[in-house]
Amino acid sequence: MAISFIISIAASLVSYLTRIVLARNLTTTEYGLFYAVWTVVIFFLFFRDLGLQEALVKHIAEFKVTDKLQTIKTALVSAFILQIMGSLLLALAFFFLADFLSIHYFKDPRASLLLKIMIFYVIFSVLFKVIKGFFQGFQRMFIYSSIELSKNILLLFFILLFSWLGFGITAPAWAYALVCIVLFIIYLPPLLKTYNFFQYKVEKIKDVSHRLLSFGIPSFATQIGGRIIGYLDTLFLTHFRTLQEVGIYNAVLPSALMLLFVGRTAGSVLLPMSTELWAKKDIKRLVKGIHLMHRYLFIFIAPIIAILFIFAEFFMTAFFGLEYAAGAKAFQTILIGTFFFIMAMMDNNIISGMGKPKTVTKIIFLAALTNAIINIFLIPLWGIEGAALATTLSYILVWAISLYKLTCYVPLKVPFKHWLTALLPLIAFCIVILAISEILSLNLWLELLISSFFGSLLYLFLSYLFGTINFQEIKQYTKLIFKNKDESL
Repeated sequence: MAISFIISIAASLVSYLTRIVLARNLTTTEYGLFYAVWTVVIFFLFFRDLGLQEALVKHIAEFKVTDKLQTIKTALVSAFILQIMGSLLLALAFFFLADFLSIHYFKDPRASLLLKIMIFYVIFSVLFKVIKGFFQGFQRMFIYSSIELSKNILLLFFILLFSWLGFGITAPAWAYALVCIVLFIIYLPPLLKTYNFFQYKVEKIKDVSHRLLSFGIPSFATQIGGRIIGYLDTLFLTHFRTLQEVGIYNAVLPSALMLLFVGRTAGSVLLPMSTELWAKKDIKRLVKGIHLMHRYLFIFIAPIIAILFIFAEFFMTAFFGLEYAAGAKAFQTILIGTFFFIMAMMDNNIISGMGKPKTVTKIIFLAALTNAIINIFLIPLWGIEGAALATTLSYILVWAISLYKLTCYVPLKVPFKHWLTALLPLIAFCIVILAISEILSLNLWLELLISSFFGSLLYLFLSYLFGTINFQEIKQYTKLIFKNKDESL
């Protein structure tokens, strides 16, 4: 589990580094053009997938346990056929609409070539999806986790290679076109070592396909809202504003959302914990655990968000270049939304663990609809700042509704008092950072390091002094939540 988490973090960092490399090798407009095309492709690929990867994972694990090894091959072939059919339809649509979209939507004739090159990714990404689903279903978690990291490393390598060869704006498109083929070649041997694919026959493919779709489509429906929130901003920006703004926004958004790994980490702990405690009707320990996470996740996240907020312009310039300093305000706005969404991710995982995933789906759908409406009004007026505000408001909405729903299911007292008290050390933390940065005349990285160090010392001291951090309480609650863990196994 720990190794998988570390690999996942490494994959995210490599992906972020790839964006930085692209931003440094392309103009802001070229960077925006590529990510405008990439977003359109990825957005529609989501509808091709129909939740089949999740269905494949579930059914491979099930067939393995029940010793239906032959049916595993049928499931793999079925998932491949269903997705390749969707891929070919998408590929044809992109090919014939490429010229039209390049003029009337992307407003740049170069988009046509990019879209046609990305057709290779549309088709060969099916291999990538099926391989990932296979290893996850067989619970080969190290290999499964390594696939995303390998993909990101190969993408970065190909981008550097094609950029060096003078491919220009087409370098990332060709990288995506080749990466899935190379991954398939790399991971085919361990796949065949894990499961002798050629030993079995395909039988009852119609029945197996029906089972996969019956599970996959509801799973797919629960993800639609999150995907809309994730990509709608770029789609609207491409239509209403300039490609330069699209480029800046596609540096801003992933920079702010990098922090979501905190919410995913908390969720990986809370989902199984809440499932277990809810099933045992141990509401007391469940509420204690939620209370603990609400208080201390807030305290942990707040100073990180504050540092990024204060040095927003510096971070955007240092990583992406001077042209991206214009995205500092949008970055600050999304950081606020990210703060609330991390808290919301925690609550949503708990609600799902209680056996109420439909509640989470409804919340995300409502937020996605809200995001779309706000985007339509704000993006034409304010550009990337409008997109950032729409994202932030939708994230705050998710947090507010999730928190309210959680209090409906369990007798939870929301720690508003502790959160308000925690603002006092946070304000002091910000003042110290700003004051030290103003006094010192050093390299900005050194100023950031020194001011953050002394600000953090003061933050911890005041948090302890005001009672927002209680080490004895943390120890006591941790024992209460996880005591007698062996009894639950």
